Amino acid sequence: MELVTLGAAALELAPPGSERLETAQTLDVGVTGPECNAAAAAGRVGAEPVWLSRLPSGPLGARVEGELRGHGVEVVADSATGRQGLTFFERGRTPRPDARIDDIGNAVVEGLTMDSIPTDRVEAADTAYVTAATPRASTGLAGATAKFLKTASDAGARTALGVLDTRGWRDLDSARETLEGLLPAVDVLVGTADAVEAVFDRGGEPSKVTHALASSHDLETVALCRTSDAAVWHDSTVHGFERPEVDSVDATGAVDAFAGAFLAGLDGGVKAALRRGIAADALVRTTPEALPTFSSDEVEAVAETLERT
Repeated sequence: MELVTLGAAALELAPPGSERLETAQTLDVGVTGPECNAAAAAGRVGAEPVWLSRLPSGPLGARVEGELRGHGVEVVADSATGRQGLTFFERGRTPRPDARIDDIGNAVVEGLTMDSIPTDRVEAADTAYVTAATPRASTGLAGATAKFLKTASDAGARTALGVLDTRGWRDLDSARETLEGLLPAVDVLVGTADAVEAVFDRGGEPSKVTHALASSHDLETVALCRTSDAAVWHDSTVHGFERPEVDSVDATGAVDAFAGAFLAGLDGGVKAALRRGIAADALVRTTPEALPTFSSDEVEAVAETLERT
């Protein structure tokens, strides 16, 4: 199964362990982005992942591309002169929460259009995935997102939209309008409870939320991830499983891994896909980086332990 994603990536700079940005003498460098994280997770469980984007020419763009290729993701990226987005991340320890400072404005990816990347990769996809973070980044990316989903849908691919967080949305009414404009071309919605409630004003039990979203927007499948459990609506039936206890090191990229593993497994049935998504989310939290390093066997082992809600 080929999963094609569209989106931005940032170089993540983080102090080792739980040191603070204010006092750290060194910073570890990684790569993160909702779609590329999801693509890497999908690859770990057997999919063929492709990431479409725009990167700056030079060493920083090369670092992003090399990191993703090293995680098994095929990178198809336009190149341009300009800046690479950065994010500074500080891992907290109770009672201090994690902290993140994004420096992603005016990155070259904001100028990405579907005219600058080959649409044949989208047309050949089995599943096409993008998150709400991409259209909110710039007017150009909003247009690219709409064309990406329509191109995939017209070609018969399964299309998926992630509504995973509300960072960067200053106006939630505008966010709702943007996303509702995309949903006619979407088959699968993957969301977190907080983001779905904030954007679509849908809260409560997963069975009600997923059914309401599916019926309101003519969706084939809706997956919803909450703090303690996750559920999926498909074919008028809801399945749910509890999330396992995790000795969490870093939650960055966890919900992206959920989305990637879930989408990669849909051809095997929504219940099995949901279990794999929950397992992938849990395993990513055990390592200090956003891109996944788990194996397919580890995902299956955790998935088998999950209990129904």
